[in-house]
This record gives sequence, structure tokens and C-alpha cells, in this order.
Amino acid sequence: MSQDYQATQVTLEQNELFIMPSEVHGVITGLLACGIDIEDKEYLTILSDVFNDGIAFSGDLKKLLVGFYSQIRSTLDNRELQFELYLPDEDESLHDRANALVSWVSGFLLGFGLKQKDYGKLSAEVKEVIHDFTEINQMDTTFDESEEDKQAFHEVVEYVRISVHLCFAELGKIEQQNAAVNTTIH
Repeated sequence: MSQDYQATQVTLEQNELFIMPSEVHGVITGLLACGIDIEDKEYLTILSDVFNDGIAFSGDLKKLLVGFYSQIRSTLDNRELQFELYLPDEDESLHDRANALVSWVSGFLLGFGLKQKDYGKLSAEVKEVIHDFTEINQMDTTFDESEEDKQAFHEVVEYVRISVHLCFAELGKIEQQNAAVNTTIH
């Protein structure tokens, strides 16, 4: 991720958005993973509705969100599974990182739910991911700084990361293919 997590937090707060950068990243990822039209600018409208009472974003905030969207899209499209969750650096406390993870997962569930209206048609694997993410969203973020807790945290982060790829591979790619078919028919 090109921008420092703390700098992103400052940008959000300067624009009177008092949310964690991880949550914003999670919402955008959820939108992409559930199949929003990848080339569509609709995501900025959705984000302004969710985070800014429908008010359009200012230049620096819009630039930040467009950067997130482009970066997430390119790493999800990449077959090498390079997508990473946007969380504070490892020099931050495990408690702060865990809170950011919960915020990220909450954002993902929100973004996914905004566009994925037909839960019944999801595969068993995607339904399991959504169920697991709901559990992670309720995770106790009180951690020791022990190696065992750090390892457990990293395992949850890796599970979430790979699960996002699974959702995108199933839903995001299908929606992209459908959009391509629809544009060639017209």
C-alpha cells in the first residue's frame, strides 16, 4: 500500500470522516469482491452515501479513494494473490492492529452486502466466508504481545486475505464476464 496508514487516518479526519482507514479499504474490497462493475465510477457515489451523507468527496479524499479502488482492483485481478488488507504497520500494538482488522472485516461485510442481494445463490464456500467474517467481526481484540497471539492474529489476517480472493474469483470475475458479454451484445 503506497500511503502510510497514519497519513491516511489524518486525511480522513481532515475531511471530517472519523472512520478507520481499514474500514474504508474493507468496504471498497467488499464491493469489488461481490461483483460491482470494475470500471464503474458508481463506487464513489456508494462511498459518499455510506461515509459522507451523500456529499461528494473533496479532491484529496477523492484521490485517496480512487487510489484505494485502483490498487485493490489490480491486486484482486492479479493471479498471484498479491492482495493485502490495509492495516496499521507491525510496529503498532497488536490490540490496535486487531481493532483495525475487525474494522476492515466490518467494512467488507458492509460493502459486500450493499451489492450482493441474492445470498441464496452464493456458493457454500462464499456463505462460509461470510459466516466466518461475521464471527471475526465480533472477535475480542484484547491480545497480549506474545508470539502466540501474534501468530494467531497473522493466521486470521491470512485467512481473511485468501477468503477475499475466493469471493472475488467466484463473484467478481463472473460479474466482469457478464458485463463484457452485455457490452458486446449491444
